[in-house]
Amino acid sequence: MLIKIVKSLALTISCLCFQVTGFSQTINLGILSSFEAYTGAGAITSGAGTIFTGDAGTNIGVISGLGSPPSFNGVTYNADGVTDQCRRDLLRLYIHLNDLFVTYPGTHAPAFGAASNEILTPGVYSIGAAGSIGSELTLDGGGNPNAFFVIKFNGAMTVGANTIIHLTGQTKSCNVFYIADGAISVAAGANIKGTLLAKIGAVGLGVGATLEGRMLSMEGAITTGTSCNVIPPSCASTIPIFCEADCNPAPAVDILGVLSDFCLFTSLGAVGNTSVAGINGHIGTNSGSVSGFTSSIVVGSMYTANPQTAQANLDVNSAYESLNNMVSTATHAAAFGTGETVSPGVYFNAGAGSLSGTLTLDGGGNSDAIFVFKFGGAFSVAALSKIILANGARRCNVFWVGGAGSATGAVTIGAASILKGTFLSHGGACNSGAGTFLAGRQLSTGGAVNTYGGIVYNNPECITSAALPIELLSFTAVATNKNVQINWSTASEINNDYFNIERSSDGINFASISQINGAGNSTQILRYALVDDAPLSRTSYYRLKQTDFDGKKSYSSIVSVRFNNSNFSNFDIYPNPFSGETTFQTTEKLNNATLIVYNGYGREVKQITNISGQTFKMHREDLSNGLYFVNLVQDGKMVATSKIVIGH
Repeated sequence: MLIKIVKSLALTISCLCFQVTGFSQTINLGILSSFEAYTGAGAITSGAGTIFTGDAGTNIGVISGLGSPPSFNGVTYNADGVTDQCRRDLLRLYIHLNDLFVTYPGTHAPAFGAASNEILTPGVYSIGAAGSIGSELTLDGGGNPNAFFVIKFNGAMTVGANTIIHLTGQTKSCNVFYIADGAISVAAGANIKGTLLAKIGAVGLGVGATLEGRMLSMEGAITTGTSCNVIPPSCASTIPIFCEADCNPAPAVDILGVLSDFCLFTSLGAVGNTSVAGINGHIGTNSGSVSGFTSSIVVGSMYTANPQTAQANLDVNSAYESLNNMVSTATHAAAFGTGETVSPGVYFNAGAGSLSGTLTLDGGGNSDAIFVFKFGGAFSVAALSKIILANGARRCNVFWVGGAGSATGAVTIGAASILKGTFLSHGGACNSGAGTFLAGRQLSTGGAVNTYGGIVYNNPECITSAALPIELLSFTAVATNKNVQINWSTASEINNDYFNIERSSDGINFASISQINGAGNSTQILRYALVDDAPLSRTSYYRLKQTDFDGKKSYSSIVSVRFNNSNFSNFDIYPNPFSGETTFQTTEKLNNATLIVYNGYGREVKQITNISGQTFKMHREDLSNGLYFVNLVQDGKMVATSKIVIGH
């Protein structure tokens, strides 16, 4: 079989996607870097005529309508190791974006854009309810190429028909994010720049919409209408974030033991969740059940009544005793918040306590500054409350205790609160409301622990997964008069060892017909081509298997080719089926022709060479029973094709 291979070099990509390592970094999408659309649970559907560039994946759901190049340039992933890692990276991305300091906390109206063009300056905008973008909106970076815009809605987000978002002053689409706690709906004809991220809800584009960004959802369908154009940003985000894997508490509050790795734990009671939550840490109970996290993103393990929870039971009671025995060093009324700033110390109130509004914890430049708030009764946090850490204050040095010195004291956290620290109820429930965002823990020495679609994490861990080994722009197979032309191109390659071009007669069982070396590492567009001069008769299926240097593999989507052999010479085969020998009779004389035999998997298993005249025989020899495909090749061209069946 003659295989022709071409590899060519095209234009250089000017914006590299890389990870900055260290204590802090810029936003890194990890494995999501090559994706245009991803959802943790939900269908992905593309309308007719849509140009869709980038990978698409869902961990639970169906992908449909994407088609083949040039309408779809990417790879689809469904319920595999890639989509599972995407869930983890999406949770960490959401944490990093929500952990950014809010420049404009509720100071902008829920509606962005106006009848005339509205111009925004860089920063993080937070809207306490649903919101919208309409007409024209300009994001002006003021000449700073690292300027970024994050617009957050505590509800759904809608974009009006024909809305246009302009990027000026060196603003780049990779530094623009729109985040909604609900669904994101973009109406027909809109032209959007930036990534759309729905925490729980669908992301949809109307007819003819254009998006230079990504569509992401923890749970929700992703849909593009007809004639849309969606492409990912061509650059890597430079939004600065803080990330670390371990907070290392001050010695005075290094009291949690194995609980340091837990986000949710109770010694006695159930741990439950409503809706879709994101938990980065372990979940456990020493006596009870864990439920409601099936569709949630949990980066950690769930434990019930095992040696791990037995130790956690000891540690949570020990932690409570340590906190309860701390001598008060500061005084404060039972109500905290309303925009105030407090200094480090151990605070105690004999009765119930509360937090409402914004509270700033000022470490005074000391990274070991501790903040311990103890209440003899219940402790409640009002909805939309917020804790800000300043001047060295750290989340692992902050504790809130209900029921200190008493038999019980429940902890109740209101909806959509953004909090820091460990919340511990002695003898009571420790529950959080819808959409809570907590850098810390919910613990109890004896009561239920519940979340409601919240985000709870021990540490804002860096995204450490690597981007997929190749960013596949296209993979096509086209039947010509005598062969099949296969082409593919990559935008980037990381650790890429080689490609296998695989072929199948049924779209299920594939065999390699050629192996081609990859580029190793590349940030340039590379184009590859292969000619299959002896294709299978009728319909053939092709796919690309990529293998990197450490043996990991990934696959392209499958393309099919129906080979038109109506112009080929015919031949008769008799007998067929046969058991030992069969005869081929051609309508034209042959001269030094070759008969190539393929098994049902598309793998070549036999050749008969130097065939001349119009009649020749084939012996089965060591071929097993079954269906085979035969191609007759002369002067490098296929002149006839058919099937044979070998039986007893």
